[in-house]
Amino acid sequence: MVPIPSAELRTSYSLYSLDFDPEDANRLIVAGGGGPGNHGVGNKITVIDASRPDTLDIVSEIELSRDEDSVATLAVGPRNKDSILLYAGINSSADDIAKGNNEHFRVFSLDEPPKTKASSEKPKITELSRSSLFATTEKDTYQRVLRLSAPFPGSAQVGAVATGFSKEPEIALFDVPNTGGATPKLRGNLELVKEAVDIDIIQTGPDSYQLAYCDEFEMRTMNIGKGISEGPKLVFTMPDEAAITGAARPSFRSVRYLTPDFILAVANLPQGGGAVLHGFRMPKDDKVHSKLKEKEEEEAKKGNGKVNGAAITTITNGDNNETTDKTVVATKLEEPKARLCISAKLPSSVTRATGLAIRNLTPPASPTAKQGDAQFVIAVTGQDSSITIYTLDHQSVADINLIINLFKVTTFKNVHNGPISGVAFSYVIPPADDSKSSDEKAVAKKGSVRPEYVKLASIGSVGNSCIVHSLPLKKFVDKTAQTRRGGPPRAARYVLALKSQAPSPKGLLFFTALITLFIGIFVQSFLEIKGYSAPMIGARRFAPVSWQQNARYRAGQGVVGNVNYANSESLTPDGVHGFLASLLAEKDLKVQDGQAKKVILNVGAKDGIVQVSGHDAEVDSTAPTPKEWDELHETQKQVWKEKLKAAGHWGEEMGETIFKNILFGELGAVVGGLVR
Repeated sequence: MVPIPSAELRTSYSLYSLDFDPEDANRLIVAGGGGPGNHGVGNKITVIDASRPDTLDIVSEIELSRDEDSVATLAVGPRNKDSILLYAGINSSADDIAKGNNEHFRVFSLDEPPKTKASSEKPKITELSRSSLFATTEKDTYQRVLRLSAPFPGSAQVGAVATGFSKEPEIALFDVPNTGGATPKLRGNLELVKEAVDIDIIQTGPDSYQLAYCDEFEMRTMNIGKGISEGPKLVFTMPDEAAITGAARPSFRSVRYLTPDFILAVANLPQGGGAVLHGFRMPKDDKVHSKLKEKEEEEAKKGNGKVNGAAITTITNGDNNETTDKTVVATKLEEPKARLCISAKLPSSVTRATGLAIRNLTPPASPTAKQGDAQFVIAVTGQDSSITIYTLDHQSVADINLIINLFKVTTFKNVHNGPISGVAFSYVIPPADDSKSSDEKAVAKKGSVRPEYVKLASIGSVGNSCIVHSLPLKKFVDKTAQTRRGGPPRAARYVLALKSQAPSPKGLLFFTALITLFIGIFVQSFLEIKGYSAPMIGARRFAPVSWQQNARYRAGQGVVGNVNYANSESLTPDGVHGFLASLLAEKDLKVQDGQAKKVILNVGAKDGIVQVSGHDAEVDSTAPTPKEWDELHETQKQVWKEKLKAAGHWGEEMGETIFKNILFGELGAVVGGLVR
């Protein structure tokens, strides 16, 4: 595997949030703090230079008020002339919150030093504005999640923030202007039944966006447009099989848009059973959208303040009371659902996923541009302070889009000394496309350097650590793509230079072989015990006598213990069958004149093995005369029973009548011999 360089930096405060500059992959901003109080740990925002793969340097830093909370969320916004806007979630002081005034949404400016001055001057961070976007005034509520739509040249962004620890959970939507003032313009507040675990937002057109959010078991989306927004739609529900299997339901942890057609989510299995990545194909519901808009407009004209039985929240903007948006909370129309199209289970060491980050290595040039073939890099953090890297391929053929090859690349173990509190990828500028116009090339080159790496930054709140891994990239040209004579050459795109690992079939093959072996042993044991097969594993020695039956297969098929099956044939119904079949099979016991030959059983003096011979066979003249069962002494009978019983040839339930037509040699001193 290609070496993966990494760099580490430790700060003087706990880190809770981070983000990369969209126009500079080498600029990383982190934030956090110790919260309110005089405990010696301040609340700060730090700008880090990550241009070198092995070193991280602090470029600029601002220390915030120690009377207020630490920085819980952070996102890098657009550029405003020579400055970069930073959005943060910081709760106001306890006194202000007690008065019902929690200005949790803060806007900062990262000002670049003038080029005419000395290069040693550092960028300066200043606070521009603070405001409250949430309708609730609960004391424990804070800004738990902050997301912005991806930036595009000339397009405004839309952001969303979600509450945490609120009895009245909500999501607030706001506009991020690409030019002009820094204060966000509130679009509306979406009231929730359950608190959102995670949210994401994507731009789908020049003035249209889509919000995705999830609680533990349900995922919803909401289309956002100019003036009025459609109500949230339930697109997926975690299956509840508690009534059938009694098992708990998996729960969502994070959601991220891949494209407007696909969402990637990470879910935790119940009872620490692991974590799974799920790729969903979003429903095509243009007809439903049209019906919703028509019905919504009709209800709005009636002025009853209701749409499909759900309240509309109207938000006014500042002193001019300008209506900025109306948000439908619910709808009763039947809606299409998202479909699970790909999934992958995280390594067994990850019992619970804690975070998710995704980067498109070939992003579209504009919101209306079609997403072509591309590779996505995915990072999932686990409870064991690990980061698992995956790649996912997006393929586009005509009007058909697919996501395939969700494969693991590698796992970074024990990245931080404690839990990972945040993870983020740097932005990637695709290779220049020769078929683009000169204006598009200029936009692509502006403010950016073509990367050789995609940087993965992670932070730990316990160790105050920030670590950046530089994942190498390489150019890829699809040689199977068709080209026109005289047309542009095949376009190059970036892919990860690290080789991904497809799921190995070794585990499945081993399991299948193990099951097949077990079934084979079981079947062979059954056949041997029931006498249908020659012995191969000696199952009759371990089975109770009551399970065993006479050998029923033809002669010349094998050996049982130390007795050869040579000329075995069925015996007459004189009682000499069943338990003695294996011992008598080696002798010629053909029926003569309606009666079977009598046989003699002896025990070898040296090896203690039962010896079988016919009545007319030559015997040792010095040996005791064999006797029938009734002629044996009770002691001899008891010893023979114990030996045959221990060897599995006889049981109490068989009785003594089966010893008819058998002559037994006296055991004499061979009392301790074995019968096998």
